[in-house]
Amino acid sequence: MDQPVSAPDPLPLPNRERALGIIATATLLALLYFGRDVLVPITLAVILSLLIAPLVRVLRRIGFGHILSVLAAVLVLGFSFAAVAGVIGSQLVHMAQSLPRYQQTIEHKLKTLNDVTVGKFNELTGQSGRFTNRHPAATREPGTLGESGAPERQPVALQTPSTLQQSAPAGPNSPIPVELHQPPPNPVQVIERVLGSIWVPIETAGIVLVVLVFVLLEHETLRDRFIRIAGGADIRLTTLAINDAGERLSRFFVSQFAVNLGLGVAVWIGLSLIGLPQPLLWAALAAVLRFVPYVGVWIAALCATLLAAAVDPGWMLALTTLGLFALVELIAGQLVEPQLYGHTTGLSPLSVVVAAIFWSWLWGPIGLIVSTPLTLCLLVAGRHIKALSLLDVLLGDTQALTMPERF
Repeated sequence: MDQPVSAPDPLPLPNRERALGIIATATLLALLYFGRDVLVPITLAVILSLLIAPLVRVLRRIGFGHILSVLAAVLVLGFSFAAVAGVIGSQLVHMAQSLPRYQQTIEHKLKTLNDVTVGKFNELTGQSGRFTNRHPAATREPGTLGESGAPERQPVALQTPSTLQQSAPAGPNSPIPVELHQPPPNPVQVIERVLGSIWVPIETAGIVLVVLVFVLLEHETLRDRFIRIAGGADIRLTTLAINDAGERLSRFFVSQFAVNLGLGVAVWIGLSLIGLPQPLLWAALAAVLRFVPYVGVWIAALCATLLAAAVDPGWMLALTTLGLFALVELIAGQLVEPQLYGHTTGLSPLSVVVAAIFWSWLWGPIGLIVSTPLTLCLLVAGRHIKALSLLDVLLGDTQALTMPERF
């Protein structure tokens, strides 16, 4: 009897694996996007746990218990963030109150910039327009004879009915303009508006702190579970790799925090010496925004330079402020950081930029701030987990091909 012939596979194995990979990637992106309300607090808590893990270990060495060490470290972190937010908020209020004093200087400099840029351009276009629209016929004086021998008529301005109506006095039946004004808000409404504007950040911060406490309390258990899932057959090698990766990430986050804090102190001292108002505000913004790769510190520098241009009638204060930010960033980026954690984090510059765009698209401003730590975590996972080695090739700064393979 003839054996039944099985139907051929409609999709070869390589194509099937490629299709499954595309489907899995699309599913992961959808989960990251639609689950950001849950994933963002958890991600922040994990990153902060790596940041304050050395403090927890120090507290445990000096005699604090595990639970008391975790709670003390979280309280120190919470008070630090609250202090930074309070400083930035109070300094912004003081700057907003002092801005009317600089109104005349701002208007004068805006007029100067307008004359130098737009005014010169309008003058150039006006001269070119007069040159192209010049007629060869000579201009005639008013009252001279025209071509037919009759005197030319001069235009007479006529008043339209609308003009007459506007100049006529208002009659007794004219409508009376009425203006509507909202009553001033009572204290309860003011409190509701303030709480409504800050409730979402407070809620997110509370969730992050709660998750952070439990992540630190169950740090060893979570690590063992991750090793069991990713370890496969070689548990010992995976344990060594995870411990090494955790220590490296923790050292990197602590070093970056220390560098940003030192940069903020240096900016504060420098701006105080040159006389820029609210130096503590710009120092705090520079330290916080420097977590945003490449552009964060320059955003703070641009804002501080604009205030310096508004305060000083000349331009020396603005140029000095910009030069101070450039000098401090150059020292921090080229001298201090290489001494703390090497000349590079292991990430290629292109991967840092692409990661910033990707995570900010997924999670907004929070994603932009945590883009470099998240990408670094993915790189470390790719270097220690064989199944994720593709991440090391895509994100790392090492050469993907050796010299014999390239030629």
